[in-house]
Amino acid sequence: MMAEKYVVIDMGGSRISAMAAEVQESGIIKILSVESLNSEDVRYGIVDNSSGASFKINALLKLLKNSAKIPDVEQVSVSVGAKSMKSIHVTIHHFIGGNKVVTEELLAAMHEEAENKITGENVFVFDVIPISYSLDGQKMDEPAGKNGIQITGNYCIVYGNVQIINKLDDCFDRTGVIIENRSLAMEALSAVLLDDNERDNGCALINFGATTTSVGIYFDGALQHLLIIPLGGKNITKDIQELGIGEQNAEKLKCLKGCALKSAVTDPIYVSVKSENPEVPNIKISTEFLSTIIEARLDELMHPIIDLITKHNSKLNEGIVITGGGSKLNHLTDFLNEKTDLYVRFGNHNDWIQELDVDKYSDRIFSQLIGTITLAHEYRKTHPLEDKKRKPKKEPKIKRAAFKDIIIKYFEDENIM
Repeated sequence: MMAEKYVVIDMGGSRISAMAAEVQESGIIKILSVESLNSEDVRYGIVDNSSGASFKINALLKLLKNSAKIPDVEQVSVSVGAKSMKSIHVTIHHFIGGNKVVTEELLAAMHEEAENKITGENVFVFDVIPISYSLDGQKMDEPAGKNGIQITGNYCIVYGNVQIINKLDDCFDRTGVIIENRSLAMEALSAVLLDDNERDNGCALINFGATTTSVGIYFDGALQHLLIIPLGGKNITKDIQELGIGEQNAEKLKCLKGCALKSAVTDPIYVSVKSENPEVPNIKISTEFLSTIIEARLDELMHPIIDLITKHNSKLNEGIVITGGGSKLNHLTDFLNEKTDLYVRFGNHNDWIQELDVDKYSDRIFSQLIGTITLAHEYRKTHPLEDKKRKPKKEPKIKRAAFKDIIIKYFEDENIM
């Protein structure tokens, strides 16, 4: 059996990235190439400039064609995570009749009924996630084929502003490339950063991006809550810029000497940084004061996320997993542990990629791309590529991956001076 090839796009808040990869029969991913371009065409996970974003996507695909040695790309997969996206729980009851069999058709009808509960002129449903079923009072995950009289389905519905999807589709319409599969960014990350035990026993997955910070609450094997905050690493960088230094130096200072907790700065020093105003001498900044700025912004940024985690604290037996470019901030794990009293660890996707790729692609900035490939692979199992090509470019709804256990963006800090 030949390995399946995939191309996925990450519409990040600071750059747009593309990855080409093969998925082996074993499920291990062989990364062929990754290309990325700095971009200000996406804000808060939403395409802000369709022409600019589409131009960069076409440029990235041309680069991938050469670096990955692949033919012209006709279809890609993307994952979506943008401000205004949120989740709500919906319960659907259905009377089956006199001890009749639960059919797949009935479950599909209940799924559609749950989706139709979310209405509004500018609302788009991104996913309907079955959480659990109860058949005649008995809880179960797979009721199809079982006999019963009354069935209840509990669903987590992820929805948001329709402009998120309209802008994305408009961008790709300009490229001439088909979106093969759209998935939730949080589910893409979960696919490669969480295991079944963590999803079952409960954990919070936090993605620290450039313009957004998102959290997914998992327990009982599924995504239970999603929250995306329109604040990210760039906001911290802008706060540091207020000291009179340029964006690149502020970013570099944050990454090298910044700290999420002022109390963790036990041996403060002064750092001399070039002023943004050439007529002003270098600015001396205390690492203790720098951490005061960072912690203050983190407190604001993380407040609603901490509130959500605290609300479900008793169910998060596996603690917190963090990822994204912003998760590289010094002592961020200590900050979260202090605020939640939960164990905090970094996400690791290395088990999903071939051993030869680990040194080059172990960085957490690649997790969403690798997770998107995993979901695209599951999607293609039930939606063969040849069938996809005959479908229109725009699909009315996202299609969920084949297995329920797997379902914003980030900023990079390598190329700052």
